[in-house]
Amino acid sequence: MDNRYTTFGLSRKNPGVWIAAVLLLLAAVCRIAYFAMDGAEGLLFEAFFDSPFASSPSRTSANGWWFFLSVILPVAACLIVAVRLIVNGRDRLYKTGFGMALGTAFFISRIVWLYKFGDEVKSGWHLALCIVLYAAAFVIWDLTANGARIKTKLPAVLVFGIPLAVHLFALDLPRWIKGEPGFFASMPEISVLLMMGALFIASVSLEKITSGDFRPRRGDRPDGRLIRSLDPINGVAIYIMPTRNGAATYFRDSVECTRMEDYIRKKRAEGLDGFGTLHVIAAAYVRVLAQHPACNRFISGQRIYSRGDEIELQMTVKKSLKADAPETIISVYFKPDDTAEDIYRKYSELIAEAKKPALDSNFDALAGVVNAVPGVIKKFLIWLLKTLDYFGKLPRWLMKLSPFHGSVFVTALGSLGIPPVFHHLYDFGNIPAFIAFGARRTVTEVGDDGQPVKRKYIDYTIVTDERICDGYYYASAFKTFRRMLNNPERLDSPPEKVEKDVF
Repeated sequence: MDNRYTTFGLSRKNPGVWIAAVLLLLAAVCRIAYFAMDGAEGLLFEAFFDSPFASSPSRTSANGWWFFLSVILPVAACLIVAVRLIVNGRDRLYKTGFGMALGTAFFISRIVWLYKFGDEVKSGWHLALCIVLYAAAFVIWDLTANGARIKTKLPAVLVFGIPLAVHLFALDLPRWIKGEPGFFASMPEISVLLMMGALFIASVSLEKITSGDFRPRRGDRPDGRLIRSLDPINGVAIYIMPTRNGAATYFRDSVECTRMEDYIRKKRAEGLDGFGTLHVIAAAYVRVLAQHPACNRFISGQRIYSRGDEIELQMTVKKSLKADAPETIISVYFKPDDTAEDIYRKYSELIAEAKKPALDSNFDALAGVVNAVPGVIKKFLIWLLKTLDYFGKLPRWLMKLSPFHGSVFVTALGSLGIPPVFHHLYDFGNIPAFIAFGARRTVTEVGDDGQPVKRKYIDYTIVTDERICDGYYYASAFKTFRRMLNNPERLDSPPEKVEKDVF
């Protein structure tokens, strides 16, 4: 199917990307050389600052404005777009957007200069039309590069190709053939032609990418992609219930665990020492997320994101069963097609490391550093981390250290001999679900033959953020969870199909 996130890209193997980058660099060189040789395209700002209406006439200020708008803006735009085309052209072409915005600002400032002092722009209507066209060119490129529903590169080709042809053949070549103006005076126009030529070549060279995988787009986070197709009520509900705890729903259930105990004994007999209820619970929830991917969403910055195929489970581990024993938190990463054995091996490796007396988790080290600073600074650091996380700017490596970012937090209370609690969700981070399960309990019930029979049950609770999906979806997911716990042998093989979340 057509990829709806990055419809077009530019591979480094495409010669067009290198030609465009070289032309942009030449355009930057022209602007720098023209300024260094005392070019005169700053008259607009010189005239303004030297006019009797200026609040503080100053040629120094005028030259500063000229340098910024005539040199800094275009040079920065050229360098940023050139680098982004080469580095991010294939998968993240939208990252050229900032450079394109700077270039648009430069072109608008330049057309104002031509209107005031040149002969090319004759009237205010002409000026307004040019500004609208520059803005339209930016929007068309940005929509194409950002994976919008523009399925052809033709608009981008035309919006850069037609102005380039008009400038080159209707305006510049006739004057240059007559020998006017000279090369030095033409350098600003040459730099403009180089920019337009670079963007035209980049547009012509765009490669349409078709893929069943989701691809990055502006607005996505390092740990998730923004979901853009939800009903408006979802966006409103996030503001009505702005915190996870304010939007928490509480679910409690029990599962008869005879088949689970048989399954656990079987796995231990196969050599999986220490295989237990925790691994079954974790494997069952991974299977839920494989078949109900909306449960792997999260909310951050008042927007809904999907983690896609990355499943991150958090868990608190005591290094020994003593009241004063230290705790640490481990993060385990799974894939939707992981089996119970995969879950066991990944969990066991991390738990064994976490329980070593000389070792702490990476989060323990980070928490130790934060805790060592004074309280006022600590409060500022937490505020800064929350702010960065809100806008999706928290570094990915820091998210990997955080126990508050993940798909689900699991706590095993059976070893403590108590029933499961309804654990609150954390308002920091983005974990949307918390699972707790308790110790086995024995209940005497009436069997099918009317005789009393003893059965063992495990109680579990799930606290979820109701804003990420609706109640019907959650009900289906909880039924799948219970079905997996009642039939744990199904966890020995990967799911027949891994479902994908919506766009």
